[in-house]
Amino acid sequence: MSPKLTFTICSAVSFLFSISFYVFAEFFTKITFPQAEGYAIELGNAMRYVLAASIFLASSMLFHLRNLTGESNQKSVLFGTSLGFAVVCITLLTYIQLGQSMQYLQLLQQGFCRFFVSFLKAN
Repeated sequence: MSPKLTFTICSAVSFLFSISFYVFAEFFTKITFPQAEGYAIELGNAMRYVLAASIFLASSMLFHLRNLTGESNQKSVLFGTSLGFAVVCITLLTYIQLGQSMQYLQLLQQGFCRFFVSFLKAN
């Protein structure tokens, strides 16, 4: 699969996530926090809107990186993208499974990301 096609697919998938978080913000908030009501729902919706905007930023960047030249540059960006998607998916799946505070998991994920960033800089 060519890097241009890979960037396009990643951009399209992240764009779909962005649109779904924006359009169905209350649905995702109620699934994530079933006990929430009132002001907590509004705060959760606001959090989803910010997340949708952040994902749209990533989607736009991926779309514009399609014409990036140099195989090592492409590999680096695609690795970072896959790492970012993995962190988001692991966080959501763990939260759904455990249904509790995940402070320690977030610290582990940040350390994991920091390790791979330093690994990429070294290579």
